[in-house]
Amino acid sequence: MSANGKVSGTGTPEVDKDYLDAVAGAKREVETLLEQTKCVPLLLRLAYHDAMTYDSNTKTGGANGSIRVQREIDHAGNESLSSALELLEPIKAKYQVLTYADLFQLSGIMAVRVAGGPFINFTPGRRDSRVAPPQGRLPLWDLGDDSAVTNLKRVFERLGLSTQQLVALCGAHYIARWGRETSTDPQLFDKHYRDLNKRFTNAYFRDLLDGKVPSDLALLQDAELRQCVEQYATDQGKFMKDYAAAHETLSKLGTQLPVTLYGGSAAASSSFGLNDYSTQEVLLGAALVIGGTVLAAGWWWNRRKRLLKGKL
Repeated sequence: MSANGKVSGTGTPEVDKDYLDAVAGAKREVETLLEQTKCVPLLLRLAYHDAMTYDSNTKTGGANGSIRVQREIDHAGNESLSSALELLEPIKAKYQVLTYADLFQLSGIMAVRVAGGPFINFTPGRRDSRVAPPQGRLPLWDLGDDSAVTNLKRVFERLGLSTQQLVALCGAHYIARWGRETSTDPQLFDKHYRDLNKRFTNAYFRDLLDGKVPSDLALLQDAELRQCVEQYATDQGKFMKDYAAAHETLSKLGTQLPVTLYGGSAAASSSFGLNDYSTQEVLLGAALVIGGTVLAAGWWWNRRKRLLKGKL
């Protein structure tokens, strides 16, 4: 697939019943893949890097699946992500109607869920692109000095994301590595990433404040970033909530998809939560709600007529 830049087609997909069925099927298979191959860090990183090429000034790049094209997969920072593409190719071949862009972001959201992270709304409808963005748009995640933090803040400003969203997304740092065999620091990988029983929590922020993540201590030298780190270190609930919102926003960079606030809008009817149920179950539930409303209304009307007759 991606290695030679071949695509199944471009254009915004029609999110109809067949497409939603494909999303539901791919979701199940991605979940199985994540549990069987322990590729949570790999698929999460793929989703991040496909989306983080967005430029809010030129409205180019973003979550459009272009990371599968050879020119982009060769970018600095995308080392080993060709392995992620290979893992997902059988799923894409099975659900051909699904765009690469949707599959990559669905996989990143599922990676967080399998790791014990928060519910993240997924709205399908991303358009595929074969246009690779310019080199240099990916952030430098090596936060060993102040200049790296400055670079990271500039990248998030270009993405159109806030400082708080930056810190929240850094919270996935403990699982967002790609495997010991391709890590530039195997010992660090063994310490923080191999044990997937280390679930998705706010542990990164606590360890950062305790000096246990020396590679990222520069985050604490920036007063604005440190304030967010301290807040998340003591409030896991807020971190989970903010992370979910930030990840959803990231997954929609460069698209026209609305941020649905976890089922709060009409667009949520095609979102991640609905895919946990079959079409028949959803229709049955709707019928029960409507039927109950009609029965209640009939009872109220008959009672009102009896009361009126008693007064005449």
